[in-house]
Amino acid sequence: MNRRLGALVLLAALTACSTPAPSPAPATPRLRDLASVDACALLGEPDFGKPLTKAPEPLNEPLSCRWSIEGQKVWMSVENESLEQAKVRVRDGSELTVEGRKAWWGVQTDFTAEPSTSLGTVVTELAADRVLVMTAEKIPGNYDVGSVARTRSVAVVQRLFS
Repeated sequence: MNRRLGALVLLAALTACSTPAPSPAPATPRLRDLASVDACALLGEPDFGKPLTKAPEPLNEPLSCRWSIEGQKVWMSVENESLEQAKVRVRDGSELTVEGRKAWWGVQTDFTAEPSTSLGTVVTELAADRVLVMTAEKIPGNYDVGSVARTRSVAVVQRLFS
């Protein structure tokens, strides 16, 4: 009986001193194999909320596409460069986070053009040496073009990491 009681006391003492196992770290989403990605399939009409005025157009660079809707064009490309290198694409830009990833964005408006145009560009880090460049053009120029580029960047990043 004393042995059993001693074993129970020892077991209780050991259990009280043990620390719970740490919970596993959340899995970091992995970038899809870009060789198998159709850039023009990364966004569709539902992502724009308006009908496309023409079919998505692949551009000359790999992993690039342009979408057109009334008064607006959106184009994207995945580039082999770091975020620091790609920041030069955006004059007077500022930091942003897209789906937990570092990004840089800005809007440039050309009032000398007739009609005026606005370009919103978001550069999002996908990997240390790979960025997503999303540009939206609005004619006539309009302040919300930056949000057009940002929301499309979020959609593409979600699809590239799912």
